Amino acid sequence: MEIGQRIRELRKRKHLTLRQLAQKAKINYTYLSKIENGRLSHTPSVGTLRDLAWALDVDELELLQLANKLPAGFEHIAKSRDALRFFRRASQVISTDEVWKDLEKYLEERASE
Repeated sequence: MEIGQRIRELRKRKHLTLRQLAQKAKINYTYLSKIENGRLSHTPSVGTLRDLAWALDVDELELLQLANKLPAGFEHIAKSRDALRFFRRASQVISTDEVWKDLEKYLEERASE
């Protein structure tokens, strides 16, 4: 599925008009129409995709993946609901670099068992 098709599907599922979604995401509705209809010569920016994900209440990684804007190495994470849930929870709970390092050490120890 292409990014524009997915955004339209999500917008309709939320019962939002093009103008309502554009206003909520703080983007021009004509630009949103071009995204949905695949009439852009480029993919939307990461910022625009994040704003649309927030406005549609969906995971931004899904839209970034469809637009081929995911950083290298994140594709497998974006495809796994369990991985997404883990990383979202970890980012809420872990507040220091030291705790991230402890988690990494723990995972390395588990991998070597």
